[in-house]
Amino acid sequence: MAVKVSDFSNHYRNDSIAFFVLVQMLLVTIAGAAGWMVLYYLPITALEGYLISMSLLLLFEIIAGIVLAKRATQPLKVLSQAIAHVSSDPIQTPPPDIAPKQYERNGLKDMVQTVYELAVAAGRTTGSEIAVTESSSVSPVGTIFANAPCGIVGLNEKGEVIIANAIAPTHKNPNDEIELELLFEQSDGLEKWLEDCRANKVRDTKVWRRVADSIPGEDGRRIFDVIGYYNKDGEQNIETILITVDRTANYAPDDEDMDFIALAAHELRGPITVIRGYLDLLDEELKPTLAADQQVLIDRLQVSAEQLSGYINNILNVSRYDRNHLKLHLHEEQLLAIIKNLLPDFALRAKTKHRRLTFHIPEDLPNIAADPSSLSEVLSNLIDNAIKYSKDDGEVVVSAAVKGNFVEITVQDFGIGMPGSVMGSLFTKFYRSHRSRQQVSGTGLGLYICKAIVESHGGSIWVRSVEGEGSIFGFTMPIYTTVADKLGKDDNGNEQIIERADGWIKNHAMYRR
Repeated sequence: MAVKVSDFSNHYRNDSIAFFVLVQMLLVTIAGAAGWMVLYYLPITALEGYLISMSLLLLFEIIAGIVLAKRATQPLKVLSQAIAHVSSDPIQTPPPDIAPKQYERNGLKDMVQTVYELAVAAGRTTGSEIAVTESSSVSPVGTIFANAPCGIVGLNEKGEVIIANAIAPTHKNPNDEIELELLFEQSDGLEKWLEDCRANKVRDTKVWRRVADSIPGEDGRRIFDVIGYYNKDGEQNIETILITVDRTANYAPDDEDMDFIALAAHELRGPITVIRGYLDLLDEELKPTLAADQQVLIDRLQVSAEQLSGYINNILNVSRYDRNHLKLHLHEEQLLAIIKNLLPDFALRAKTKHRRLTFHIPEDLPNIAADPSSLSEVLSNLIDNAIKYSKDDGEVVVSAAVKGNFVEITVQDFGIGMPGSVMGSLFTKFYRSHRSRQQVSGTGLGLYICKAIVESHGGSIWVRSVEGEGSIFGFTMPIYTTVADKLGKDDNGNEQIIERADGWIKNHAMYRR
């Protein structure tokens, strides 16, 4: 019958005392018999016989002491080996052999299995080397936790990591605390979700895709899909469970493709600039002599060249944004003035697609803090999308209004709209829904770079849509007077008005607690 872990000490002490007494009795008997045999067969005196007998007894006592010491320290050796096996020691220690029957009888086997169970609960081992037998005390849940092919992380109500298995993206800080190492988007990250859950929900689930543990270019970079489950009444002090699935093999090629595309885009930038320049020159020089259909052709060539130039700029900006190098200089600007400069181009795009473009921009709007070129790119992308997804003769409405410390700009179309299932991924790099791939050409980068630019201004971007009725994209730009002091501290750089990390603009939030 197996001994309970709590009874091991008493049972082993009694067993050891019995073994010691038995060995001592056996040694005294052997030594006495050997002494009588020496006196009987050897021509020696009684004193000499006594000395030889004592010498033999001492020799047997030394041998017995070694045997007893080895037996007495065997449990300590087995437990030490088990602890070393599940520890973070860089020297891999094999698990002890706990198969002998006496280990099950005296309770040592259960003690070793308890060490394994505690290690599994603390996330200190993969469990792949732990021999779990039918008599093992390791729970099935603990075994699954340790051997799961995905990372499992438990957070308490403070957002602190209290449990994680070995393959979860975590590390230990200098205080020996476990920290989650993932780069969440600031506008849709883990902390923001948890704040919302704690304020408004009892249970909730959320999925993040393409969450990396470091920025592109760093060695050993991994990319995960992350599933979060929040339970306000969670057991064992675990409020939130995160499941991390390593998708590096699927997503990493995108980073390599981005590097190649960025290089190609950089090389194409020069020729496209030349083409646009010659088109402008031809339009100016030949305009008086061109027939109406020829002028339409020139106009379409210019629009196409402008779009191609925009794609190239988007690709280059995405490359910089991914590496946290998207730095901008923001100045006091009039939104209406920026739109007026772009109006001819916008009107031409709408005309060639047979759309009506309407602007509702109040003249008394406060000035904003913006980089005109980047803001123009955001407006161009959103208006282009609205024109693409509108119906023939449809209307696109661009509006602006003050919202707190920001000016909010919206671009509304009344076209095909989108189902709710795709809106969560719209601002993801390279994302294009199945229907948009079939109906409209594009790179899948426009909305991603819009998000990058807006957030680099300290604003935010959003979308609302009803399938079959149209979509509204909106974004905010800070009112200049609300950020003027911060901009003045850094030569109009944007670093002071958004999150930062290690001297670089922090486009992602590294979740470390």
